Amino acid sequence: MREIPPPFCFICKNDFEDKVDRMFYCICDTAVCDECVNSVKNSESTWICPKCNTENNLEKSKLFRENP
Repeated sequence: MREIPPPFCFICKNDFEDKVDRMFYCICDTAVCDECVNSVKNSESTWICPKCNTENNLEKSKLFRENP
């Protein structure tokens, strides 16, 4: 399988270079867009990386996060 590095979505393969704030990132350097993340959600607060199966927190895996 060919590697799909960020800012390309691992699932839909779309380029999000101008919209990196819509991406969720895993430690394995895999990105998933905000639409595709719904297909890999484990719960309301976590998603499972489709490449390495790591469970990630939705809010903490965004590149840009809102300050509390």
